[in-house]
Amino acid sequence: MECPSCGVDMVDFKSDDQTLRKCGDCGGLWVDVSDLNRMLLHHNLPGLESIGGKVDTDSLSGQCPDCQVEFVRVSGGDKSNPVSYETCESCGGIFLESDFQDASDFASAEKEIVAFFSTFSTKLKKKVSAG
Repeated sequence: MECPSCGVDMVDFKSDDQTLRKCGDCGGLWVDVSDLNRMLLHHNLPGLESIGGKVDTDSLSGQCPDCQVEFVRVSGGDKSNPVSYETCESCGGIFLESDFQDASDFASAEKEIVAFFSTFSTKLKKKVSAG
């Protein structure tokens, strides 16, 4: 699969039942939505549908490398640390453009993805602060 951001072939990181793809050039990560939800739930985070975020309808952020459908950008985080990801409304694939250069295998990539979505959700922070 080609990286949706820079067109370089992405490298597969595999676990027993999941696959992530990483771009060696820009550090972007591609993950299937079902694999992402398993990761999040495994780390005691809510699934993607419950994390929240705001769809940026004005953003043109590229095309899904599988479906050739325009991505939808979803923004989250807090005002001092805004973050976003792209998703394909057809296949549900998720592309994280943030810099994941440190991810060298599945385990390190999973750790960075979980950290990303922990900072993505303002709902999670409110629950932690209230508890």
